[in-house]
Amino acid sequence: MVVLGLIKNKSMKTFINIAIFIISTTIYSQDLEYFKKLDTIYIPYYGKANEKKYDIQTRIIPTNFKERSYTFKLDSIYLSFDHVQFIGWKKKNANIESETKKVKKAFLKKIKNKIISPDLLNQFDNDKINCDILSQIKAFYILDFIEKKRKVTLYEVAYMGHCSGLE
Repeated sequence: MVVLGLIKNKSMKTFINIAIFIISTTIYSQDLEYFKKLDTIYIPYYGKANEKKYDIQTRIIPTNFKERSYTFKLDSIYLSFDHVQFIGWKKKNANIESETKKVKKAFLKKIKNKIISPDLLNQFDNDKINCDILSQIKAFYILDFIEKKRKVTLYEVAYMGHCSGLE
């Protein structure tokens, strides 16, 4: 805000502050509206202190499929995603396993408008995120930046949250 320090007129400072506030509010609401329209959302995982990854085994008879859970604990929201062998009954009946693949950095450039950071979601309340975006029918992918050798591992995941307004 160096520019505001250079402006001596108090009314001009007030006008600029209001303009910045309106523009930033509009940008955030456009982001939320944009994400509501997406059919696929990618969530980056960097292994930060508020991000956890757990290996899980949900079957009595183990398989070669490595299941895992990703959680993001933020100030206003808690997100949980599971990478399981089958996402939903339709895919289980069709024997379509969840996707796991290595992607190059060039792929990230193609999907950059579909990557939603948990920090961005933290700006909104939990019900708004759960009901308006995440509980809608979408495909979710975790971009795991921890397991890399010049590539990122992409995991198709199921969202484990719920919308209290839909119950």
